[in-house]
Amino acid sequence: MSVNFIKGIIEHRMKIKRGFTIIEMLIVVSMVAAITTMQIRAVSKYMELHRKEINYSRESFYVNEAFMIIENQVINAKYIDIKDNMIVLKRYDNKGYDYIKKHKNNCIVISYGSSNSSTLNNILKGIKDFKVKRLGRVFYVSINMEKGNLYKRCFAIEREKLTEDLY
Repeated sequence: MSVNFIKGIIEHRMKIKRGFTIIEMLIVVSMVAAITTMQIRAVSKYMELHRKEINYSRESFYVNEAFMIIENQVINAKYIDIKDNMIVLKRYDNKGYDYIKKHKNNCIVISYGSSNSSTLNNILKGIKDFKVKRLGRVFYVSINMEKGNLYKRCFAIEREKLTEDLY
């Protein structure tokens, strides 16, 4: 075999093979599809976790805002009392009482003037349960949200009602 003969065979093969075979193309396409599928799954799992974290963060923010509103109402009341799972707030202007309670449409409200007043202010929506429990000069508020998260906070009772001041 001469060198020219081998050289001729190599040149001939170079001229014939100018593209890829179907099998080579199928292998490349299947590898790209497998890699893309893994990336899509990873991104969708990340997006789901991110969405859950955003929802929890938003819920936590609104519950903390509700606790801040309750605390502000307690601080600005002449005195407070806990009665029938409600926070009873005596106004400084001596024009009656306000009530913080669970309303029938799964929200916490401030009811102005009477416990069943039509004048309401929503504090927090989407609750499953709202409980108020008094122990000495402290009362505990627990809010159970519809999504199952439970939030608790305690508040000091600085001013109590006098015995001659009845509601």
